[in-house]
Amino acid sequence: MAIFVPSEKNLRALKNLLMEDFEMASSHASEAIAALMGFKSHFAFLHSGIANNGQFVGEADFRRFTARCSQMGYDQTSSEWLPFAFQQATWPDPAWRLFKKRDIVGQNRWFQECKQRKIPYIAIIRATKYCRVTWDHISTQRSYDEALKLALGSDHHTQMFRLFQLAVSKLSRKSFFEGNAFVGDVIKLAESDARCLADIYAKLLYPENLALQIEAAT
Repeated sequence: MAIFVPSEKNLRALKNLLMEDFEMASSHASEAIAALMGFKSHFAFLHSGIANNGQFVGEADFRRFTARCSQMGYDQTSSEWLPFAFQQATWPDPAWRLFKKRDIVGQNRWFQECKQRKIPYIAIIRATKYCRVTWDHISTQRSYDEALKLALGSDHHTQMFRLFQLAVSKLSRKSFFEGNAFVGDVIKLAESDARCLADIYAKLLYPENLALQIEAAT
């Protein structure tokens, strides 16, 4: 899974990536991005409420991207380059950040950034051997608490724990979960598992993702 926050800054960075490295025309890049986000057209993407939204986390659909690029006349083999470039890119508005254990300054700066963007604080803390995934809702607005309860219900601890179980591989046999949807930690994770879990939790806990879950349930 590859996640993406379709904020204005991130979309601009992604479009520049496609225009420069893939040599796409501007209009073609817009259509390709819409397909990547799961939409049939750039028009539909713009009117979805997701475009330019820094409080939503989407999953990149590389198959749809490749198919749309092929329709527009681009070589299919070349378009398969995107997943690799996508994973290596440094987005202006990430869904979470990774820090060395001793980088307290960086962690504090990320908290302030989360507070400014009104998103939950999600970070990976890397030690010598293992990583820790940590999350906290203190950086969000007051309305976030109610939205989380409405979207996930009272048993959100169990939901978070089950997602942890699904994400962790044999590389993280010593890992341990403690927390709920509001705040928590998972310790002794392999970095690959930590990245996967951070993606999953971000996709669940971001404000607009919660709003969509509430809308679907009503």
